[in-house]
Amino acid sequence: MADKKVKKVVATKTTKKDTTAVDQTARDLRKLTEAELQTALKTAREDLLAAQKMLKANELPNSQVIKKSRQIIARIHTVLTEKIKEAKNV
Repeated sequence: MADKKVKKVVATKTTKKDTTAVDQTARDLRKLTEAELQTALKTAREDLLAAQKMLKANELPNSQVIKKSRQIIARIHTVLTEKIKEAKNV
């Protein structure tokens, strides 16, 4: 029985992927600085552009990637706007 528990723990550790700024939620993005948010925004835009090119070439297996990329870009813009307004109020 102890072996089964160990196997489950090992499986969760191996399937857990590294999170980048693009994969993070708004709560996680709020912890980043403005410079880090700018780089995350640049990365997200590059990912969107690549996905759009793949869609045009009919190489994109899941078109939901474009929708998710747009949502991520909007989320980053929202957090950046919050940070800018917060800096003005201080």
